[in-house]
Amino acid sequence: MNSFVTEGNFWGVHGYGLASGEFASWGITAIAPAVAGAAAWEAGRQRHVEDLRKVSSRGPVRQWLWASRPVFALHLVLVVGALIMTRMTVGVWPSTPGLLAVGHLLAIPFAWIVIGWVVGLLCPRAVAALIAAVGSWVWLAIPQSMSAPAWRHLNGFITENSTLTDTLDPLVYLIPWLVTAGLTVAVVLIVGVRRRPWLVVVSVAVLAATILTGRSLVSDWGHSPLAHARVGHTVCVGKSPTLCLPEEYEERASSLRNNSLPALEELRASGVPSPRTLRLASDELDLEPGTWPLYWSPENSTEQLRVDLARSAVAGVAALHGVRDCRQPYLADTWALLVVGIDEEDVRASVPEQDWKQVQRIRQLPAEQQAQWFTKAAQDQTHCVGGTT
Repeated sequence: MNSFVTEGNFWGVHGYGLASGEFASWGITAIAPAVAGAAAWEAGRQRHVEDLRKVSSRGPVRQWLWASRPVFALHLVLVVGALIMTRMTVGVWPSTPGLLAVGHLLAIPFAWIVIGWVVGLLCPRAVAALIAAVGSWVWLAIPQSMSAPAWRHLNGFITENSTLTDTLDPLVYLIPWLVTAGLTVAVVLIVGVRRRPWLVVVSVAVLAATILTGRSLVSDWGHSPLAHARVGHTVCVGKSPTLCLPEEYEERASSLRNNSLPALEELRASGVPSPRTLRLASDELDLEPGTWPLYWSPENSTEQLRVDLARSAVAGVAALHGVRDCRQPYLADTWALLVVGIDEEDVRASVPEQDWKQVQRIRQLPAEQQAQWFTKAAQDQTHCVGGTT
C-alpha cells in the first residue's frame, strides 16, 4: 500500500480534508487484493470443518460473519493504516466531505471479501487465494489502460482528486459500488450451479446488466470523472480588494491579501483597473465584473503569487468587459508579468523571441497607451486556440 498512498503519488493540495479522504481511497489497490486473498484462504480452511457448521445453531449468514472475523480484522487494520499514511502525506485527517471517499475503502474491499470467499469454496485454498488476489487487482488496474474512457469509471480505482475549486460528484463512488455489487452477486450465484445449472445463465445476465447499466451512466463523462464547481465554501477578508479563500484556509486569507497588495499597486499604477474582489473559484463559474480569479495553492511562494496575479489581471480585465478569458499564454500576460516585477530574464526565457520583441516595443509606448493596449488585448482574446483550455 505504501507504493500508492505516498507523497510521490499525491498531486492534490496539502492541508485539504476532502483531498485527504480521496487520497486515502487509493488504498483499495492494496486492500482489495489482500482481503480477497485472505478471504479465499479462510474459506478453504473452513471447508475442513463443514460438518461442524452443519450442526451449528447459527444461520448461514451468522456463520459466515463469525468465520470471516480474521479477514474483517485484516481489513480494519489496512484501512486504519491507509488513513494514517494519508494523514502523514496530506497533513490532515479526512474532513466530512471526504467521508464518502473513506467509505470507498470499506465498500469495495468488502465486496471482494465476499468474492474471495466464494472462490475459496470452489477451489483449493492456495490456488483460490492467488486467483482472488490477482483477480481483484486485474479488475482495478486493467480498465485504466483501456482506450475507451467509460470503462475507467466502473471499477472504483479513482485516479483524480477534487481541487479547492471543483469537487467530484458522489456518483464517482456510487457507480463503482453498484458495479462491484453486481459482480459480487454474479459470483455468489455460481455457488449453487451444481444443484441449479441454470444459475450460470442468471449469473452472466446479472453481470452483463450491471456493467451495461454502469457504462450507460458514465458514457458521457469522458476521460475525467464527473466533477462540479465548489460553491458556498469561501471566507472573505478586507476591502478593495476583498480576498476570498476556501474555508479550510481562512487563517491564511489576511496574509495572502497583504502579500498581493504590492503587485496590485504596480498594476494599478500602470493603468490596469484594480479589482474589487480576488476570489479562488472554479473556472466553470463566470466572473462578475470587478472580480479577478485568484490562482493560488498553499505551497505557492510570494514570487508565484505575483506571477499568478499578473495572469489574473488578464482574466479580470476581460471579465470587466464581459469577455471570458481562455487562459492561454499571450502578450498581455507577458506585459503584466513585467509590470509586477518578475525578472526580465525569466520572462524572456518563457516566451518566443518574436513575442518578446513585440512586448518590448509595446513597453516603449507612453503608459496610457500601454494600458489601452492591455485592455484591448484582454478583450479581443485573438490568441485563443479552439478546443484548448
